[in-house]
Amino acid sequence: MLTCGCQFDEDGPDADGFDEDDVDEDDLDMVDIAALLEPLGVDGNGMLTETVRMGARELIVHHDDVPETDTVQVAGIPCTTPLRTVIDMAPELSTPRLMEMVAYCLDRGLFTVADARQRLAQPDMVGRRGAELLRRVLPPTAT
Repeated sequence: MLTCGCQFDEDGPDADGFDEDDVDEDDLDMVDIAALLEPLGVDGNGMLTETVRMGARELIVHHDDVPETDTVQVAGIPCTTPLRTVIDMAPELSTPRLMEMVAYCLDRGLFTVADARQRLAQPDMVGRRGAELLRRVLPPTAT
């Protein structure tokens, strides 16, 4: 369930002064839809994102169903595995940067090419943009 902090009053403008009655249908192309949806967005994998503040820091929270096999505990905090993190980040990276990240993970033994190929073959990775990008940069032989 998704909730938001909207304070829309059917009889007048909401908290930010925006009143939908003030927008003529001919002017809709001038309305910045992204600004209306903020803090919500969509990441490179097509998943919902939400911008939140923690003190002075702005964080982008990515919402997705992550299977238990893609999670690990780090100092008691649930995190995605290195392989899942690479898959999720791939659409946000240039190809050279993604190749560098994959090489780093392989060199450190965070996952193997065989592990990656096995995970990428699973049904939930079919059609995921990050999975396709990772498939393209994986070395052809097992490491």
